[in-house]
Amino acid sequence: MDDYSGAAAGIGIGVLIFGFLVYIATLALALWIGYLIMRTAVKNGILRADAERARMHPAAQHGAPPTSPPGSGYSQ
Repeated sequence: MDDYSGAAAGIGIGVLIFGFLVYIATLALALWIGYLIMRTAVKNGILRADAERARMHPAAQHGAPPTSPPGSGYSQ
């Protein structure tokens, strides 16, 4: 006899709810791990771009800032 009322119906709904919660938790975990991977990739990309920019334009190449000529009336 297949009677799905009472306790059996409650167990079926409980299994459905548990399965839905596991599904949502798995989806949230996948999104969180994807976010962490993307954040790390962007951070590393910015650091590499800054290092490349520093290699292309070293500070020693530009020299000291210009000074005012002697006797111009401006003191430093």
